[in-house]
This record gives sequence, structure tokens and C-alpha cells, in this order.
Amino acid sequence: MNEGQSIPNANTHTSTTKQNKPLHIGTFFTTTMTKLKVSLLDYGAGNVRSVRNAITANGYEIEDITEPSQIDDAKVIIFPGVGSYRAAMTVLEEKGYVEPLRRYLKDGTRPYLGICLGMQTLFESSEEAPDGQKTMEGLGVIPGNVIKFDEKEMTVPHIGWNGRIHHQDSPVFKYVNEKEDVYFVHSYYAPIVEENKEWTLTSTNYGGKRIISSVQKGAIVGCQFHPEKSGKTGLNFIKGFLEVSFSCIGIFYTKNV
Repeated sequence: MNEGQSIPNANTHTSTTKQNKPLHIGTFFTTTMTKLKVSLLDYGAGNVRSVRNAITANGYEIEDITEPSQIDDAKVIIFPGVGSYRAAMTVLEEKGYVEPLRRYLKDGTRPYLGICLGMQTLFESSEEAPDGQKTMEGLGVIPGNVIKFDEKEMTVPHIGWNGRIHHQDSPVFKYVNEKEDVYFVHSYYAPIVEENKEWTLTSTNYGGKRIISSVQKGAIVGCQFHPEKSGKTGLNFIKGFLEVSFSCIGIFYTKNV
């Protein structure tokens, strides 16, 4: 995919179906790439072998990002964030990745998948901050602050299988049934607020809270759940993301639900 192309989602032009439901016609594109290579942003906090396996199982090669210039040159980036927000943002800053990532994400046309912590870093800030700070700045792509679950109201962390409520349809879920659960492990979450509603792809109920479980706008996608730990369902989610990122052929129709 060349810069300027994007994954279609509900933030595009509208049309209608026979049922008179509003549809959104996404941009389509083709590619002649012979080697489909995914740039993997592993900042070193933990084992991301399962993410690697999911990428290669879908027939793609992996290039590890080890220096900032690789971010500028990447075609598709996956950030399988594990560990803490504080540690991740600190390492990204120390390695000089923050500004290249902001450039890459700026206009929303270059494919990016942030997993769990990788999604949270897309937000403006998080309460998972260094001692003495109320919040820590993120990449600032999505409006909103990541906050901690209240241990007085629910079990923390949120661990286990849970479902999703779809706010938009997207080709990244092409191979995933809406009734299939996915796997979560997290203590912090992104709440839905007016400013980030257009980003909210799916939400999930946990402990009486409605949390953002996936986001998309243009080519930028994020998920709070772990597709690499979600069995075949997760493998198919990654398949859908990579397929639409590299080789969408024809027009994808998406709609608000």
C-alpha cells in the first residue's frame, strides 16, 4: 500500500441498500507487492511470539522495527503492546519512536494495528503514569484518557473471554462472527466519550462499564482484546486487518449499526 491509501470504514461517503439503510462506500485499492511484509513494533517488554505466529500463519513476512527510520518506511505496522503504558511510552520516547509514529499516524491513511496497550497508546493520555503524575501523555491520535477500573466495583484486572457490541461494520471483522468472544487481560480501559465516538468500532461491557474494545478511523485500527490469545477468532481478525491493508480488491461497504 502506498501512502495516501486507506482502509475503508464508516467514516467515508454514503449510499443506500434495498433496505434503505445508510451505507458508506470505502475507497478501494490494489497492490502489486510480491512480498507482503508486516513491520512489527516490539518494544521489548514481553513475549510476542503468539503475535508473530498469527502474522506468519496468515502468510505474511515480518520485519522487526529496530530504528526510527523503519517506521517512516513501513507499509503496515502492528504494535502488540504488552506490559505497562508507562513503560511502553518511556521506551518509545527513549528509542526515538514517538515522533516517527505520530508522523506515520497523522493523516490516518497508513495501516496500523495497535493491540491492547498498543491501542491505549493511541489515546491522548493514561492514568497509568509515573509516580507523582496524574496522567502520562500518549501518541495523541484518539481523543480521550485511558483510566483504571475501580477495584471497589469489579474484579481487576479484567481477564477472560467477553463479547463485543458493534458500533460500525468494518472489513477487519470480515472473518469474525459477531457472537464470537475474544480474550481480554487489562486493568486500564478507554471509556467512550463524545469526542471519540467516531473512532469506536466495538464496545464491551465489563462490571457495568461500557469500554472501547476496538477502534478504527481510516487505516488506523486498535483492539483492547488480544487477538493472538483468542484462538481462531483472533487469527481471523488479524487476517481481516492484513488482507484489507495489503490487497483490498473492489469496494467495501460499511455502515453504522
